[in-house]
Amino acid sequence: MRIALVTCTEMPRPDWDLPILETAFAARGAAARTVAWDDATVDWSAFDVALIRSTWNYVAHFRAFRSWLDHVSASTRLINPLPAILWNLHKRYLAELAASGIPVVPTVVVPHGTEPSWGELFERFGDVVVKPAVSAGSFATIRVARGDAAAAHAHRAAHPDRDMLVQPLLASVVAHGESNLVHFGGRFSHAIHKGARWAGQDEQSRGLAEPAPDELALAQRVLHAAAAHNHGPLAYARVDMARGADGEPLLMELEIVEPSLYLDRAPDRAAALVDVVMRQGGEASPATPSE
Repeated sequence: MRIALVTCTEMPRPDWDLPILETAFAARGAAARTVAWDDATVDWSAFDVALIRSTWNYVAHFRAFRSWLDHVSASTRLINPLPAILWNLHKRYLAELAASGIPVVPTVVVPHGTEPSWGELFERFGDVVVKPAVSAGSFATIRVARGDAAAAHAHRAAHPDRDMLVQPLLASVVAHGESNLVHFGGRFSHAIHKGARWAGQDEQSRGLAEPAPDELALAQRVLHAAAAHNHGPLAYARVDMARGADGEPLLMELEIVEPSLYLDRAPDRAAALVDVVMRQGGEASPATPSE
């Protein structure tokens, strides 16, 4: 099996997962090669599977990335599958999951070209987090103190063509950080404890963590809800969560496009992802008509 581990030509930071995955696929007799989505010389039909890993510059080239997704999904098997990726690229999915009963950090979507009532949002949430609805690596993600409408307005004005999200700043994130639960084929693999990260900052990974039972339960609920949206089987998913004021876990993000999987912290877990990819890659291509 020929596997494309998809990255980008200009990496904002190293992807430590890539060499581990190359080794893990080789151990199973598969030829895995790291290639960039924005390299026009790549023949995607030469691969049996295109596994998206670190396409971290797509936010700055979103239209091109969206076209690439269509192209590559017609040329080979895309993992995760195209419908799931398209659903997950815009963080309005958080509102959909909340509507299906998932406990989500309260989220207000501010459409591009509009300005919210910051006073009402401060009254509702207190300190807030403002970030683009299409984002990666904490791009343009800031915290705004309650009442600082000038800072909130300036940030909105700096990104007038982007849909934005406004959420409460969770005290638990500032004090304790968040939990990132990695799943392969719907099964829990490992978890990372991570500190808060804002625009321009490096990732604040704090190493492997043992998730609490209620965190594991919430992750399963999230993955089942995503499946209910008919987005196909997920080879990998990272469920990011933190605790609300009542101490209960809340979904922050469901990452199924290009999340770091922290395999450098748990290299033995790469084999589980390899198993899932080779199993899914052995199925009929999605470009092949089905009965």
